[in-house]
Amino acid sequence: MTVLRDKEERCCAVEKLIATGKGVIESCREVGISESAFQRWKRAQRHVGGG
Repeated sequence: MTVLRDKEERCCAVEKLIATGKGVIESCREVGISESAFQRWKRAQRHVGGG
């Protein structure tokens, strides 16, 4: 499932940038997604994966 994998990879990339001290919005822009998309994906992950 390519689309899901892409979402997971982008979420991980944003989280890694945040861990280095960058802000959420700046990290999302660098990865190429909107902050709202990132937040939506994170909520979906919690409901599905429990993380």
